[in-house]
Amino acid sequence: MAVWISSFKFGSITIDRKKYDHDVIVTWQGKVKAAQLATHHMFDKEELMQLLFERPEIIVIGLGTHSCVELSPEVVAFADKRKLKIVEKPTQLAVKEFNQLARAGKKVAAYMHVTC
Repeated sequence: MAVWISSFKFGSITIDRKKYDHDVIVTWQGKVKAAQLATHHMFDKEELMQLLFERPEIIVIGLGTHSCVELSPEVVAFADKRKLKIVEKPTQLAVKEFNQLARAGKKVAAYMHVTC
């Protein structure tokens, strides 16, 4: 089941016609759930573990409108060690990347930060 992120603007994201006013985790199997960074503007192993549940091939991280979110060194090391591809972009570009990968049939999961 391909998930489609139809729009993003500061403070909200619309996925399969449903609007969310908070960060979200999107799985390649079509699940969308509320998310919140445990550490302010740091994508840490806690968030990564939530994305790995369905064993995605690729993870897309929406860093926010102004790319304020950073990946922790622990996440980078974990991904490198396991050869897990993580794509990190400003959220508006991450949405496009996610949609392209999903349409191509990739098992892609995402964390989308909807503010700064």
